Amino acid sequence: MTGSSIAVALVHYPVLNRQGQTTATSITTLDIHDFARTCAFYGVGAVYLVHPAKGMHAFVDDVCGYWKGRDGVCRNPDRSTVLDAVEVVSCLEDVMQRDDYQLWYTSARCVSDETDIRKLADITGKHLIVFGTGSGLDEQNMPKPNGWLSAIKGEGKVRHLSVRAALAIYLDRLFR
Repeated sequence: MTGSSIAVALVHYPVLNRQGQTTATSITTLDIHDFARTCAFYGVGAVYLVHPAKGMHAFVDDVCGYWKGRDGVCRNPDRSTVLDAVEVVSCLEDVMQRDDYQLWYTSARCVSDETDIRKLADITGKHLIVFGTGSGLDEQNMPKPNGWLSAIKGEGKVRHLSVRAALAIYLDRLFR
């Protein structure tokens, strides 16, 4: 499997809050930098940040613009390169209209009929691996996926990883 056949999306809307209601979360600089760097490390193609608010689009554009501009490039040229893969979109449907991706959702919760991420290497075509923020993806308000990837299982007392840690674990399993 090559990284160019894989893209990732980090969804900030529609996601669920702790009460199970649809909500939006804010895009952070950590989301932008860590998703871009991790995806660049594994050779993943595009990194989509999903949020409908124009203010969040402007924020991502400002952060990426700084690091791609003269001052940012002088301070850290590698960061400029990895941020080239980042694009902010209003919804997953925007991504799906641009390319013919197979859609794979992730969750900290186990769901029925999960697919091990390693199996994606055996499935031809392009794959979009979708991560959620907040308390997880609001699948009722999202496009129907091709499937759900198996949840990451740990041995500890805590059942919640940061989404950035989950991204790294999934990609490492996929490309090893």
